[in-house]
Amino acid sequence: MGRTWKKLTLRLKQEEDKEKLYVWFMDKNPLGFWEKDHLMMVVYLDHWPEAPFPDYIVDFIKEEEPDENWAEEWRKNFKPISINDFITVRPPWEKSSSTPIDIVIYPAYAFGTGDHATTAVCMQFIARYLIPGMSFLDVGMGSGILSLLAVRLGAGEITAIDIDLLAMEELERNCILNQIDLTRIHFRVGNLTAVSGNFDFIVANIGAQFQLENLPTMSDLLTLSGFMVLSGFQTDDAPSIQKRTESFPLRLIESQTRQDWVTQVYQKQ
Repeated sequence: MGRTWKKLTLRLKQEEDKEKLYVWFMDKNPLGFWEKDHLMMVVYLDHWPEAPFPDYIVDFIKEEEPDENWAEEWRKNFKPISINDFITVRPPWEKSSSTPIDIVIYPAYAFGTGDHATTAVCMQFIARYLIPGMSFLDVGMGSGILSLLAVRLGAGEITAIDIDLLAMEELERNCILNQIDLTRIHFRVGNLTAVSGNFDFIVANIGAQFQLENLPTMSDLLTLSGFMVLSGFQTDDAPSIQKRTESFPLRLIESQTRQDWVTQVYQKQ
């Protein structure tokens, strides 16, 4: 018997509330978002969120939907995404692209198809700063899309960590779709305490609270002159995160804001 997912159809007060909605769901492990129109959003989850809902949600409908409907929704909504001139992300039913790096992601139960601003900018920064042979840590890997890009860019040892065991299923499937050996990426279930060693490149696309709490650990895991990409937070949170990094030997070398989402690159001094 297939999985059954929670489906929430939400009506917002105003279109600008969509970004607030993304932030509110960040720690609730959403499986997918769709915009029905400028005020209506559909969210798929594993569990119903606890009440009360934020006041900018003026109405909602709760439904349960089988796997087959979920897959069909993804097919209608996930199209090839151009990250830059040489990286494309696409679902397996779309034909391969002509770009040098063509990444296939099966849209399923983990965050990371390249369509969200944070994922796309993280991929751009990884492509810009990752040097072949660098060891790579993907914190909160979701679909594994950032680790797959690291493989394609010639990274050395790659470790990916996520608190959700479902992420392992998605990583395995996406490795197969991209013809990548399953042993190429070392997967860990849990938090950062499950990781040991040091890494030349760390990426964490999660959220402001996670970054603030885990910066000491991530800084310790980063090698001298290594790069750290932080994302998954909005412009209002950027100053507090940048202030927090001042307690560590980290220098901000680039920042990009897209659709009010911020992605920063630090280098260890």
